Amino acid sequence: MSTSARAWEPATQGREVETAAQPVDRSLSATARRLFLAWTIAWWGGVGVCGALFFVGVLDFATSAKISLYGISVWLNGWLLAFLARRSEPRAKLDFYHDCLVLWIVSYAMTNVLWEIPWVLFSPFVFEGLNSLDDIVAQTDYMRSSILHMYWWVLASFGSVDLRTVNHNSTFYVVELFAFVNVATTIWFFRLNRRRSPYRYLIAVIGCGEPIAATFIFSFSEVFGGFVNMPGGVADTLLALVWTQYQYFVFPMIFGYLGFRLLREDLRHAADA
Repeated sequence: MSTSARAWEPATQGREVETAAQPVDRSLSATARRLFLAWTIAWWGGVGVCGALFFVGVLDFATSAKISLYGISVWLNGWLLAFLARRSEPRAKLDFYHDCLVLWIVSYAMTNVLWEIPWVLFSPFVFEGLNSLDDIVAQTDYMRSSILHMYWWVLASFGSVDLRTVNHNSTFYVVELFAFVNVATTIWFFRLNRRRSPYRYLIAVIGCGEPIAATFIFSFSEVFGGFVNMPGGVADTLLALVWTQYQYFVFPMIFGYLGFRLLREDLRHAADA
């Protein structure tokens, strides 16, 4: 039997032996990882500070929640740290694309895990009879009565600018269900990447349309509805529908393209091997 034929024989416990046909092994650069970790600690730490200042009475609910939302909207741009990392740790172009893609995937999944999925699971039972910002603020004493009650502040935070968070708006709720899909595909991507599957970046290519469509529905359903769920002025409406949402509309377009470039390279490599 030839050497090339033996390379495809089943190995111990049924696993295939690695061959030259496998795509390049790609992982996040050490510099990008460190920068993103520091970036995340700084911005999410700021959210924790806002929550603490609300709990002790220094900040009111609306102020603490809005500052936190602005902070997270800035944090979501963290994939741009890959450009800074590349200056101190030179990377090949496609490896750099991988870094950008991974930082965005992780950022997106974190918002799903830390807010959207808990909100989907618990908001139908936590919020009842809330139709205005004053209704939310009326729960301030409850939120401050115990550190355990601060879950209410977390789940209701987006209600400071968008009442669909607390008034059981069905369109808002259905759109947020995609958080489960995104977390599942994120896990799948990293599994495929670890195995160096030539189809790992297909997830980014196919999945880029989902947040674009969901964000369009999320924002424009309120625009077409006359902004009836926007409790504040223009600045608050922009925070709810633009500054916290443009990343989910613009960035997936970028990463769909980068994913296509990476996928094409993996498939070319597999075909040439």
